[in-house]
Amino acid sequence: MGANSLKLPTSADVTVHLRVDTIQLLASLASSASGLFIPNLASELGADNTVIGIIVAVYSAVAFVASYVFARLSDVHGSRILIKLGLGVCTATFFLQVFTDPHVFPPLLANLGLLTLTRVLTGFSIGIFPAALTVYAYDRKEGLGRFSSFAALGNAVGSFIAGVIAVYYGVFILSSACFLLAFALSLRVKQVSAAGVKMPFLPRRILRKNWHIYTSFLLRHTGANCIWVIYPLYIASLGGDKFWIGVIYTANLGTQFIVMLLLDRYKGSLLISMGLVISTVTFILFALAQNFMWLVPMQLLLAVSWATLYIGSLTYLITNNAEKATSSGILTSVISLSTVLGSLIGGILSQLFGYTATMYIGAIFAATGFLVYRSHQNNNETMLTEG
Repeated sequence: MGANSLKLPTSADVTVHLRVDTIQLLASLASSASGLFIPNLASELGADNTVIGIIVAVYSAVAFVASYVFARLSDVHGSRILIKLGLGVCTATFFLQVFTDPHVFPPLLANLGLLTLTRVLTGFSIGIFPAALTVYAYDRKEGLGRFSSFAALGNAVGSFIAGVIAVYYGVFILSSACFLLAFALSLRVKQVSAAGVKMPFLPRRILRKNWHIYTSFLLRHTGANCIWVIYPLYIASLGGDKFWIGVIYTANLGTQFIVMLLLDRYKGSLLISMGLVISTVTFILFALAQNFMWLVPMQLLLAVSWATLYIGSLTYLITNNAEKATSSGILTSVISLSTVLGSLIGGILSQLFGYTATMYIGAIFAATGFLVYRSHQNNNETMLTEG
């Protein structure tokens, strides 16, 4: 074996990986902690389920647009500047949410209007950097499963800490502080891939090539967000307090971290199918829960469903498209769009028919996503056989 056939990682390589992983962890911790109790806060400020759905949808609608726009800019101008810009802006916008806590500030300030405005600003800022950070990690030869696992770990830690703090303004201060620390780490990020990829504003070729990934993902995650928009309230209706809301979310997200570490070795097509099927089963089981403790083991299935679907989709897109930031950024936009649609649908359905019916609707969406994906796969296999 030649002397250069095995290249061991240098201390600089390890430092870069740790820095990228830590940025991912901190940013995910901040965003998950910040968003966990938004339905509860909105409810305390006088919102019904429909209005809660609108507030969540507005956040995601802005993130939907920002995710695509800044992903495209990352392919054109490079990832480094957008990582720094996004984390810096998030530090400011997530702190502004402090003023929406009605237990600290008077109704003249802490009201639904201000809460909606701050969620618009945080939604915009959270869309700036994820695609750029993902491509930066990929170009640094970091496995996407490993990289994404730190997002899951951050979400788990954020949900747990938010449940322990259980005070709105304290959670928002924590979120801003985490973004500030991530921004400080990003100051040493260096450009890896060359900028200057030519990109039309509307990448029709990418959308045509990957429509089955985006469509099946959109359907599953729309169903999921029908549930998530009222999930903290559903847990509370089954007897869980804010601490247990945090624990239940942590069980899901902590399991995601472990599962994602194991997925880099598997084919994306297998992972996507698994994710869609397990999602359908999990959402049906949610509807059968008799008290909040039933939801704890169900979170393990939920974690597997999301980890397999997300890593499978992300791996497929980045390895099969030259425009890595744009193709993965569109996936991020799809996540945001599904949150818009799911939040509106879930808010209205839960208002009209209750929480249980909403869980079944989520399962129908996920099952439809699986049928769309398998139909495309079957068509491809038929074409290859006939060819």
